Amino acid sequence: MVFGAGLWCWGVVVSIPSTGDEARLGARGFPMAMGLLLGALGIVLVLQALVRPSSVPEMGSLKGEFRTVACTVGLLVGYAVLLEYTGFLIATIVTVAVAVGPVLGIWRWLLITGMSGGLGFGIYLILGKLLGVYLPSGKIVNLAL
Repeated sequence: MVFGAGLWCWGVVVSIPSTGDEARLGARGFPMAMGLLLGALGIVLVLQALVRPSSVPEMGSLKGEFRTVACTVGLLVGYAVLLEYTGFLIATIVTVAVAVGPVLGIWRWLLITGMSGGLGFGIYLILGKLLGVYLPSGKIVNLAL
């Protein structure tokens, strides 16, 4: 995880241009903060494993690990396809609902509805409306909220 955070931060520096003004965060600020947070949490996990080795969960079976990776890749590909045709809001709600229900095996409908709708509309309101970030609209379904 720490190595991945380092690669993430390197990718941010290489791919996102600097504003030139070091006093402002610019476009690099949020992605860099997420990478640094990921690195810090990774260091905490490494230290925790060194202090208490028994607290590290055992790895599952190879079949279970493969299923997890396949589900994650499938969700990401499905989200990308849905995003193109239905737009951000519908794609996010559907993807989170699928991730919570069929993939994680949690079949409480109130939880699925609350998580998917809350995350979808929450991100839309904070990023789309409050911060003015462009969120993609779909080719087939265009919810211009």
